[in-house]
Amino acid sequence: MKNFIFPFSAIVGQENVKKALILNAINPSIGGVLIKGDKGTGKTTAVRALADLLPSLKVVKGCPFNCDPEDPDSLCESCRSGDFEVEEKKMRVVELPLGSTEDRVVGSINIEKALKEGSKALEPGILADANRNILYVDEINLLDDNLVDVLLDAAAYGVNIVEREGISIAHPSRFILVGTMNPAEGELRPQLSDRIGLHISVHSIMDLEKRVKIMERREEFERDPAAFRDKFQEKQREVLDSIVTARKLLGNVKISKDLMKVIAHICMDMGVDGHRADIAILKTAKTVAAYQNMDEVNQEHVEEAALLVLGERFHKSSQGPEKIKEKVQKAVSDISEDKKQETGQNQQNSSEGKKRGMKLKSLEKEDEKVEADEEGADLKKLLKMKGKKKRRLYGKRVDSKTQKGKYVKSKLPKDAAGDIAIDATLRAAALKSSGDRPKGTMGALKVESDDLRHKVRKHGARASIVLVVDISGSMFTERKANRIKGILNRVIEDANRHHDKISVVGFKGEDAEIIIPTTRRAGSFKEQIDAITVGGTTPLASGLEKGFEILKKEKTRDEYVPMMLVMTDGMPNVAIEEGPTKDALNIAGALKENEIHTIVINFERSVKYGRNMNMELALASGGRYYDLEELRNPEDVVPEILRNERREL
Repeated sequence: MKNFIFPFSAIVGQENVKKALILNAINPSIGGVLIKGDKGTGKTTAVRALADLLPSLKVVKGCPFNCDPEDPDSLCESCRSGDFEVEEKKMRVVELPLGSTEDRVVGSINIEKALKEGSKALEPGILADANRNILYVDEINLLDDNLVDVLLDAAAYGVNIVEREGISIAHPSRFILVGTMNPAEGELRPQLSDRIGLHISVHSIMDLEKRVKIMERREEFERDPAAFRDKFQEKQREVLDSIVTARKLLGNVKISKDLMKVIAHICMDMGVDGHRADIAILKTAKTVAAYQNMDEVNQEHVEEAALLVLGERFHKSSQGPEKIKEKVQKAVSDISEDKKQETGQNQQNSSEGKKRGMKLKSLEKEDEKVEADEEGADLKKLLKMKGKKKRRLYGKRVDSKTQKGKYVKSKLPKDAAGDIAIDATLRAAALKSSGDRPKGTMGALKVESDDLRHKVRKHGARASIVLVVDISGSMFTERKANRIKGILNRVIEDANRHHDKISVVGFKGEDAEIIIPTTRRAGSFKEQIDAITVGGTTPLASGLEKGFEILKKEKTRDEYVPMMLVMTDGMPNVAIEEGPTKDALNIAGALKENEIHTIVINFERSVKYGRNMNMELALASGGRYYDLEELRNPEDVVPEILRNERREL
């Protein structure tokens, strides 16, 4: 049965998504599209519909990389070496699953050819399939860091380089990157977000008539797909003709220097880092002009481009999409005013500007010095005890059971399946074969099953952090409660950036409760943090025990290293078995025995009853101790403490 695809021109609403996809189809150098928003809003449907709409590609027949026969500079090594035939292929949507291994994405060495023929040959990966097609990554913000690095390299250079066992093979990999994500599940790594040209937000359509039309069209399509596609054939042809015409016109589109100044003015006014946004707006504005069949960019084109490039990036700040039009008008007005100013006035303003600039610069240096001194003072207030045995836990390179990470050595296989280390396998076979041959003779290399070696890969471990928080009555001051919430929110933000897991356990009354279950998307639990209430007795031991139970499960996984951050005033008064204090110290001892790294932050100004319970807790757990009162800006410093611990352990 033929697989019919919903027509692009039949999609109801989501105009910005469709526009962004069309502009990238006209000019792939814009850099792709990042679509943020709700599930079920037609994002995947739009991407597949666009690929189906676009004209067929001319490719080298039989080339796994879809090489362009009309662009000799982009041909792979195989296509450059001889004559080839040309064929046409439909543009495709190539999906990159979140669980993909690095070898599956970049490709791997063809083991059979390497062993039998001694030739270097690539087993193509997803980036090979994606060349000259659309690379679609759903939930791109949850993509592993090693795969993000691969995408960054391919997006930057348009070439994928595969290096394995001393063999290096390169092939073209130019694609239109389309990523989708739900911001509630965590932010996208800034390096990748910065490289994606257009950022679009989508929401469920709230117009009654449009929602009814969506249902009607979907029902009509499912009832008779062929007839439905025929119905929209004319509109499909109109969109396709516009794209083809715009592609031809794009190279001749011009933009004035004044409008370039407007673009630069907007980006500076919005506080954009780097210059990629300026270039993306320039390319998008020219593409918009070409799509409208115009050979010169005007102010409306720049405004539309700025909305597509910057609008969603600043949607959380006061400089959201609604401000961009105002800033475009301001930029145009300022540049026009500059032209009217006299030369003498310009020189005077320039001189005054230089003086102001020198003054500000000197003040900035003083501020930087003060901040550096304060940070150094804070971060040197580490554990106030001697002789702590250090263990390299978080941040070490750990053995991986998956095929992730860098290949560092080989080992004998435990099972038939595995990640074969070709170099070590050939070396083992050669050593064995050399003993069976007369000295000075050559012979064919014979590889047997007992010669096989598998790869041992290493990769940076992430943390599973449990925040054990005292929310009992002894913490019932507005200052302490605000500090707790502020620190929790900043640690959660930091964990999201580093793709750590995080859990929050609060203890008060007779027991502890899990406020946030173990997750890599703690940012979506902000309401739970805001809803924390303080009051009741202090079951410190119960809080430590619940956190310990969570981390014992994490110990069974190689991907995450367990860490516990305890925030309390150290005044337990609810027992589990032997007594409030004894129970807490016993669990702290169990944390040490299980190599769970612990950090204790003391919230009590003065030591009660002649003993520092939190210091004893840190000693018993083999962890570190910090006094909140000795830390400036704890909301900022506590995440930094965690980062330092990761580096030092």
